[in-house]
Amino acid sequence: MQAKTIEQLLRLIPKNQTIESDIPDLIFYCADRPEKIIGYVLEPSICIVLQGEREVYLGTDCEKFDNTNLMFCPVDAPLNIHIKQASLDHPVVVLSMKLNLLMIREVLAKIPPKQHMDGGYLGIKWQLDDAIMASFDRLIALLDYPNDIEFLSPLIQQEIYYRLLTGQQGDRLRQLVTNGSHIHRIAQAVDWLKVHLDEPVVIADLASRCGMSVSGFHQHFKEITQLSPLQYQKKLRLMEARRLIKTNDAQVSHIAMQVGYESPSQFSREYKRLFGVSPNSDLD
Repeated sequence: MQAKTIEQLLRLIPKNQTIESDIPDLIFYCADRPEKIIGYVLEPSICIVLQGEREVYLGTDCEKFDNTNLMFCPVDAPLNIHIKQASLDHPVVVLSMKLNLLMIREVLAKIPPKQHMDGGYLGIKWQLDDAIMASFDRLIALLDYPNDIEFLSPLIQQEIYYRLLTGQQGDRLRQLVTNGSHIHRIAQAVDWLKVHLDEPVVIADLASRCGMSVSGFHQHFKEITQLSPLQYQKKLRLMEARRLIKTNDAQVSHIAMQVGYESPSQFSREYKRLFGVSPNSDLD
């Protein structure tokens, strides 16, 4: 990342809040102070820490990210983020680009097909090469030329996807948009869980819906999310409940039912276990 790109962003983006830029799907976050662990659900995205470092907890795994790697998140992921060091002189700057599946498919259709894809899943941490970073430099530079964004940003984003698809770990991205691949099937399961957040889940039915055996479904779901399907659903429910509590005036018991809890006391116990505070504390 060029120093002038960092300077440009620090001039444009506010501190300690997430902002959506004028470039479609491109989001920035800048922290000028350390932060406690924050939990949220990240949409399918690629994320780059342009300056500084942050820790990402997915399930029980913790990965450290800086400007030498990117985070590949193929499905909605309930993450915990920790920024240990940040200051006014050296803030942490993070870029996220939501995955545009239609654009990825269009790019994939124009490049030579591979004879086979690696069926394994290597996690969320990818090496970041200079060519990809140079493409992001050019994309960010468009923020100073708003009249060029509509025409040029899709072209640069296509280039980014091209470089990701043809890179060392490109099979992971190919699998996301390839019908029948493990990542694609688990993404379908995650979409179903999001839409039916308040409903009980029968794992055998969900596995069947994805065309997988129960054992295979469990294995690949945990490889990709670091959580079992039931753990994932619980965390998704609690994070959605916290979002609703912080943005609505509804009663906690009503929000608990809204995300699928029949017992308010069980909801309060699990909420406090995950977030360290009671639902009512967050409501104040």
